[in-house]
Amino acid sequence: MANDYLQSLQNGYGSMNAVTNKKNEKQPDYNGWVKLDDKFFEIAGWVKFGKTNNKYLSISIVQKNPFENEKTI
Repeated sequence: MANDYLQSLQNGYGSMNAVTNKKNEKQPDYNGWVKLDDKFFEIAGWVKFGKTNNKYLSISIVQKNPFENEKTI
């Protein structure tokens, strides 16, 4: 999770990648990270269809520390 990409991420930027190993329909279709005001947010997205069959992305954003489980040497 925490890697060089996240450490070099600039404020206001992030990315989402397609989830290819979903185990159930409640899991997001896309997930990733974004950095805002020097804080990290985990983002998730689900592809949905509206009443007129228009496709949209429903998202969830939760502030998290992607480095909290790393061991310090």
